[in-house]
Amino acid sequence: MKMKKVFSSLMALGLATTLAACGGGNDSINTSDEKDKKSDVEKTDESKSEDTSKIDEDSTELGNEEDKQGLSEKDKAELADFNNVTGDDTLVIGTSEMSGDFFEGWSNNSYDVIVRRLIGTEGTNSYATAVVDESGQWVNNDTVLAEEPKKVENEDGSKTITYKLNKDLKWSDGKPVTADDYLFYSLLFSDSSYIPVTGATAVGKDSLKGYEAFHDTSNPAEEFEGLEKIDDYTFSVTIDSSFLPYYEESYLAQQVPFPMHVVTDNLSISDNGKKLVVKDGYEVTEEDKKAYKESIEKQIENLNKQFEEENEGSEVDEESQKAHDEAIASLKERLNADVDPIQQLKEQAMLKVANEYRLNPSVVCGPYVFDSYSNNMAKLFLNENYKGNFKGEKASIPHVIVQFVNKNIAIDLLENGNIDIWQDETEGGQIEHMRSAADEGKIKYNTYDRNGYGNVAFLTDRGSTQYKEVRQAIAHLMDRNSFVQQFAGGYGVVTNAMYGTSQWMYKERGADLENNPELVNYQLNLDEANELLDKSPYKYESDGKTAWDKSKADDLFSKDPDGFDYYRYDEKGDRLVVNQYGSDESPITTLISNQVPNNAKQVGMEYNVTAGSFATLLDYYYNPTENAEYTAFNMGQSFEPPFDPYYQFNSKGFDNHTKTNDSKGDEVTESLRKTDPEDKEGYLDKWEDFQLWYNDYLPEIPLYSNQYHTGYTNRVQGFDINTPQWPASYQINAMSLSK
Repeated sequence: MKMKKVFSSLMALGLATTLAACGGGNDSINTSDEKDKKSDVEKTDESKSEDTSKIDEDSTELGNEEDKQGLSEKDKAELADFNNVTGDDTLVIGTSEMSGDFFEGWSNNSYDVIVRRLIGTEGTNSYATAVVDESGQWVNNDTVLAEEPKKVENEDGSKTITYKLNKDLKWSDGKPVTADDYLFYSLLFSDSSYIPVTGATAVGKDSLKGYEAFHDTSNPAEEFEGLEKIDDYTFSVTIDSSFLPYYEESYLAQQVPFPMHVVTDNLSISDNGKKLVVKDGYEVTEEDKKAYKESIEKQIENLNKQFEEENEGSEVDEESQKAHDEAIASLKERLNADVDPIQQLKEQAMLKVANEYRLNPSVVCGPYVFDSYSNNMAKLFLNENYKGNFKGEKASIPHVIVQFVNKNIAIDLLENGNIDIWQDETEGGQIEHMRSAADEGKIKYNTYDRNGYGNVAFLTDRGSTQYKEVRQAIAHLMDRNSFVQQFAGGYGVVTNAMYGTSQWMYKERGADLENNPELVNYQLNLDEANELLDKSPYKYESDGKTAWDKSKADDLFSKDPDGFDYYRYDEKGDRLVVNQYGSDESPITTLISNQVPNNAKQVGMEYNVTAGSFATLLDYYYNPTENAEYTAFNMGQSFEPPFDPYYQFNSKGFDNHTKTNDSKGDEVTESLRKTDPEDKEGYLDKWEDFQLWYNDYLPEIPLYSNQYHTGYTNRVQGFDINTPQWPASYQINAMSLSK
């Protein structure tokens, strides 16, 4: 309980960058395929997670008239002055604005993720023991492993997996990759001090046996029971029985390395691999002592700040206050005690990760090495020590630049050869431009269905949206088909639950789900919305007694729609009001604002849409007050394996920002994740059960799942594989540049 309370506030801060303002070009949302991000799949929108994707400020409703008739004067000037950095040995990837975080645990911007995947600090290009292939399936990384992992089921229900590494793996600086690097990752990022010291969201390897004891902030275990070092190139991990069975077990078992030598000179791995120890001969210096005490003071400051933010506007319960006070007392006790050498060195390494490595990951294991980042441009060069991806493919293009560009001129830049790749375009007008340019032979493009959707998310525990009937009624006040046509230009479909049309589950069972009579296809229907609201507490006039009268509402609305003031109330005399917050950079905000408030009046609902910054939206969504003004938010989410909605919609899920607390929801999310990995049909049955629950409970209204178009210049060769799980940053290993 103690850690859970502190942990939740830290999570909220970090995950505020894992969703995207729905609408606008290039609006991908990262949810990350590493366990410790838990951003979108495990929240998920992901979800990657998804991100703080910055939609260009010129983006307006339907791409605006300027987009249809030509570029604005501002855009023309930017196009004319664009600094071309392509070259015979340099591939340029255009993208939206990056935040400059190139390691997991802080912001989860999907544009930073492009760089992370190229350098291998995340994803399939890394030396992870298991990775996701182009179809979204987990496979062993044979480039890393010398043999098939050995699995043993233990009497207590846990499972031990033993990994034997190839001995020719190297970091980009030429140092060998050993078992110590994999064990260091688990030990450092699972340490009870890591989150308080760094303010990161990475939780470490929480599926491994002994994690709770090792991660306990009040009295952490000295050793991490679920780890074992066998020799320099062999180690094992034990998955805790509480996590098993788990359908995507490979995800739980996946292990990744970290270059220990980059962040510490004086730490090493114990002989048994279960803890970090001080190297022989190390002595604490006065400088070390000073840094150690400063670190503790910073932890106290961070914990107090996060506790205040978490409980702002609400009364703190006794148990939470006690847990916080004990955590602070423990830190103060350490502050006044002698310096603990091992703790000092661990915290020093943690701070190097937070303050140095994440901004400048100088040593990596991916196809490219980080060179520099400035002016929203990341420069990378070929990693000569990279052994290749799991297929054995190895990148050959000498230099890659990831560069921010104005999305309005991105396709023009492709045509001019100023950039080589523009990924995941979603706006209909820009897609038409891309396809026309391809028809003329100027560029090429790939297309695939998005693994995610745009949505309206609700707070389901406060305000009028705490009632299912209100949420369902809102869904009947929207013409979602018009969103697909007007925003996506027809390149997409309306969705009715938490799925993307490219997901393998949907491909196998989507037809069955859509044809299930229990699945509601929410369409614009005022009569249906009225019937639902009549079942809600809001069925009275302002006196809280007289039944609300639809015919009276129709008459008043027809006479004076602007001055309409005949709303529904509950028995306490509280009006039915829904306040939605949307990004002012999102065309979807405008579409909803133009459509829903007028429709809502006719069913007695006051529906207000406020537009502002996406950062503000996320703050309202992640940190709602008890009497939150806004309880509806439009954004978007995309998925990365594994698909595990437990974290978003189970009452115990730490990423449950909709505040869902429903017994049926708990049942279906728990059942889905607890499916045996060999029981594919059973998993699909449970997937359908979950989707039907989601469609009924409606913690979010799914709006659409659109198509992504990725354009690239004719000189780019080998870009013949492009799926939701396989972007350019993975296909880079098979690409080349023609002269």
